[in-house]
Formats: sequence, structure tokens, C-alpha cells
Amino acid sequence: MRKVMIVAPHPDDAELAMGGTIVKMLEADWEVVVIDLTDGEPTPYGSKQIRQKETQKANQILGIKNRICLEMPNRYLQATLENRRKLAEAIRLWQPDLLFAPVMPDHHPDHTEAAKLIAGARFEARFHKTSMKGRPHWVGRRYDYYSSQRSQYNKPSFIVDITDCWDKKLAAIKAYQSQTRNRPAATAASILEQTEVVCRYFGQCIGAGYGEPFVASEPIGIRKVDFLTDTC
Repeated sequence: MRKVMIVAPHPDDAELAMGGTIVKMLEADWEVVVIDLTDGEPTPYGSKQIRQKETQKANQILGIKNRICLEMPNRYLQATLENRRKLAEAIRLWQPDLLFAPVMPDHHPDHTEAAKLIAGARFEARFHKTSMKGRPHWVGRRYDYYSSQRSQYNKPSFIVDITDCWDKKLAAIKAYQSQTRNRPAATAASILEQTEVVCRYFGQCIGAGYGEPFVASEPIGIRKVDFLTDTC
């Protein structure tokens, strides 16, 4: 069984960036854990309790059973040694095969710090002779997802066809009503509409209805040439 760890700066980042891919991984019987670095609060219309309920609803829609919040400070997230250790311990305890992180550059300072934090924690998780919990572990493959706040997108390494999962992805995003429905109409529409426009565009790039783009942090190696024809 493949083990996947998705690290998100805030609740809803994972759903916005790769909700459809999460569904496909779970349908393939992969073990998926989402690590939210912060609880996403404060926000204008949310609260810690509201965001927890929204996250639980999104989990139910997508089928996520493993999700942890590391309770780092929203808006002021930093790649400190303490925070790096927290995430490194999570990696050591879960022993994932794949790691997903925000792609850089990004406008949001929390996302930028999250990327630094993830890179450092990935390396620190392999340490021996340490008081950290868990066993030393190196995540062999890291892929980066695009933030919903981007206005421009560089060419991705690959795109996942999420056409058959689009409805679930959209429903999971809508579960975060404090971040969509209860905000000013123009802003709320932009979140959902921008997500649909971006996913439609990347879907069109591969001849599909909807797609989610990713960037590989290292070259992708191919052992079975069947992979070359397994495309949309």
C-alpha cells in the first residue's frame, strides 16, 4: 500500500489544490494523511470551532480518515527549528512514500514558509541519534501542488485527470462556507470560479474535463514503459 502525506499550510489548501487527486488515491486504496500546519484562524468569518466542523465535512466528502493539525500560528507561520521538528516527527511516525507540498514561488507568506519547513523536515526526519519520536525515514518522492491564489502557472511536470472526481472536489471546497459563502459575493465567486477555470484549463491540456497540476521536485524515473502510454 502506498502511503501519502499531504502537508497544507491551512485547512482547505489541500482540497483546493488536489482534492480530486486525493479521491483518486483513496479509491486506489492508498493510505493518505493530511497534515494541516495551522488551523487557519483568525479569518473574518471563521473561528477555530467553525473551521474544525468544515474540515470534518470536507473529510467526509473526500473520504479522508487521517488528518492532523499541528497548531502552528496562522498568518505568522515560520520555518523554525521547533516547527521543523514537529513536522519531522509526523513524517517519522507515518513513514510516507510520497510527500506533497506547496510549489514556489507563492504570494502567501505562510505558503512560502511552509515550503521551507517541509524541505527541512523531510531531511531531518532521517536523523539517527535523536530524541524525536518515530523511526528515521526518508521520503523518496516529493511533489508540489499549486496554490489557489496564483494568477500565473508555470508548466507542470504532470497533470492528474480528475474529471470523474470534480463534483467531490467542488463539494469539499464548498464545505468551507466561512471561506466562501459568507464572504462578499465577488470574493466568494472568485474562489470557486477560479478553481474551476484553472482545473478546466489543465484538464484541456491533457484532453480531459478537469485536471490538477503538479511539479516534481526531482526527476521522475520510469521502470515500466507502460507508463508512457497510460495517458489521457
